[in-house]
Amino acid sequence: MKVPGPAEDAAEVRRSFVESETKYRRLFEAAKDGILILDIDSGRITDVNPFLCSLLGFTAEEMIGNTVGQMSPFKDTVVNQSMLKLLQGQGYVRYENLPLETKDGRRIAVEFVCNVYEAGGVNVIQCNIRDITERKRTERQLQLMSSCVANLNDIVLVTETGHDAASNDRIILVNRAFERITGYQADEAIGRKASFLRGPKTNLSVVAELDLAVAERRPIRRQLLNYKKDGTEVWLDIDIVPVLDPSGECTHFAATERDITEERKSAARIVEQAAFLDKARDAIVVRDLDGLLLYWNEGAERIYGWNRHEALGRNSGVLLELDPRKLAEMNRRTVADGEWDGKIPLVAKDGRMIQVEARCTLIRDDDGQPKSILEIGTDVTERTRLEEQLMRVQRMESIGTLAGGIAHDLNNILAPIMMSIGILKMRMLDDESSEILATIDHSAKRGADIVRQVLSFARGVAGERVEVQPRHILKELEGIIKDTFPKDIRLNFTVQGDIWTVLADPTQVHQVLLNLCVNARDAMPNGGVLGISMKNCVLDEAYAASMLAKPGRYVNMTVADTGSGMEPAIRERIFEPFFTTKPLNKGTGLGLSTVLAIVKGHAGVINIYSELGHGTTVNVYLPASEETTEAKPEDTQVPDYPRGNGELVLVVDDEPAVLSITTQTLEKFGYRTLKATDGAYGVAVFAQNHGEIALVVADLMMPVMDGTAMVSALTRIHPAVKVVMASGLDRGNGTPTAGRGVLRRTLQKPFTTQALLQTVRALLDAD
Repeated sequence: MKVPGPAEDAAEVRRSFVESETKYRRLFEAAKDGILILDIDSGRITDVNPFLCSLLGFTAEEMIGNTVGQMSPFKDTVVNQSMLKLLQGQGYVRYENLPLETKDGRRIAVEFVCNVYEAGGVNVIQCNIRDITERKRTERQLQLMSSCVANLNDIVLVTETGHDAASNDRIILVNRAFERITGYQADEAIGRKASFLRGPKTNLSVVAELDLAVAERRPIRRQLLNYKKDGTEVWLDIDIVPVLDPSGECTHFAATERDITEERKSAARIVEQAAFLDKARDAIVVRDLDGLLLYWNEGAERIYGWNRHEALGRNSGVLLELDPRKLAEMNRRTVADGEWDGKIPLVAKDGRMIQVEARCTLIRDDDGQPKSILEIGTDVTERTRLEEQLMRVQRMESIGTLAGGIAHDLNNILAPIMMSIGILKMRMLDDESSEILATIDHSAKRGADIVRQVLSFARGVAGERVEVQPRHILKELEGIIKDTFPKDIRLNFTVQGDIWTVLADPTQVHQVLLNLCVNARDAMPNGGVLGISMKNCVLDEAYAASMLAKPGRYVNMTVADTGSGMEPAIRERIFEPFFTTKPLNKGTGLGLSTVLAIVKGHAGVINIYSELGHGTTVNVYLPASEETTEAKPEDTQVPDYPRGNGELVLVVDDEPAVLSITTQTLEKFGYRTLKATDGAYGVAVFAQNHGEIALVVADLMMPVMDGTAMVSALTRIHPAVKVVMASGLDRGNGTPTAGRGVLRRTLQKPFTTQALLQTVRALLDAD
């Protein structure tokens, strides 16, 4: 056997050293505690592990080379003193709960341990830092919870649910309030049943209810007479709840018990303290169990209108026209539970219907028997009205959500119609066919505009503003009015010949005029004259200031009727949302508030003049456009559509009509197509043909897999896929991009042949 020489020994030592160093380094890098290495001579940081960097928020480069005192987390005096001790030769320092501040300013608690050890012949300081923030927080929370329970003003009492009658309902915990209120010390109560607090006047029926609730493992709240250690009575409002373990098994009951002795005594002295109760703004009344009024404060006089002499001795239900069944239920619940609260409709002396939030408390006699009922009523009529308005707003939001879904379906219906028109215009070139197609095209576009308007109104989004000739809108409105309004309403249209154009959403302007005309129609149930006029006008500074408008050129649109007119009080409220004078189910109260919102949104103004019995005149002023010429007529010539060069396009849509007309249109203009009826099928087709497919046209909302998920899957197959996303809902620019290299364009349904071909060509030509 060969004996190793000095060189081989040295190599073995080096190898062992390297292996040890490697193992240490792995442990150092993987440690779940922060580790800080310091040079013992200079006190500078020589190494830190990744966990410490993550814990403190500093990079290794920011820490290495600095002394501990130069780093913000370690500027604490305790840390610096520890470093000083180690540098002076003390080999071990430990702190249990040391506060450190991270780079981003958070305060954390750590366990801080420092040792001096030899590494490679050099003494260094190693500091191990363990984050104990959560542990300390949990300890503090437990201490805080225990302290809160111990110091509550109300009694906290916990009993265990044993497996037999002997161990069931034994007290295992009470707080200081129990000792203070009952006079018993904790060690006198623990181990006993709560029934030891009862006495000769304790209501046994309430006790039976409590025992039954405990036996059935359900919560209960009752008022019960108990007795203190010295024998005095104490009324407690007891709220008992079951405590469940993780498996759902009831193991304990926790009770909070509030001392209401003084409250009950106060209820018995209400009549004697009438002078104080009269100062209350609420209605405070006392009635016997049959409903006869025994006490009636000034607050009740103010709210209900009946004075004290008129009310006392009368039946409260009859006086305030409360449903007898409701009154009987209130009394029954109050007697059974000791209290009742709820909202009740009442009728005041002057006939007004008012909503009252009533709080009833049972008053007992000296023997503990029900005697009378104290009722405190707050007039919440106005608050109830506001709550009802809020509910109506929420219903309108729901209608908006429904409108979005309907708009999506309607856009899918309109899309093939509008694309077909473009193809038919190229085939049917005679004048009669062109005129019919122009009518269809106009109607389809008007339908699409109405759908967009529904979405805009539902979401509160402003519509598209274009140069509009008001005379054209009035012409459309004239046809609707003549076809639908009663024949006993005579129409009078007056339009200036050279009306200026306005920059507006034509559908919204149409909505303004239609709403005003409908209101005028409803104001003339027996017929009359409806006058609609338009004229140019210039508002000077004085007149514009009187209407809170800017001076300048305006188009004045006037709707006047010879109907019933309005009182001044009603005229002041007509623009309030949900305010209406129409019968139930005849109006929403949103018409004029919508009109006002649209006019203001167009930087216009509106004023209303009305006299009771002499009709109403509404003037709407919209700013005229800079260009005052007529709006340009639509071009009836067939546009020059961009064509394809045989590129293969995958079309994915769950609507058969949209899928069919889209592929037909693309094929007619020089493209080859593949079809798919949902996102999952589209991914399968793309996977088989992605080498040939130049572009994908996909619907955003589809079953099985929607467009966004489909594009995400496509980018995994081909990251630079080009996609045209079509949607029946107005998503704006909010559609998420799926994939880093994907090129995407959006197309709003319903789209025309021209819009489809231009979008496809532009995306194919894009880099």
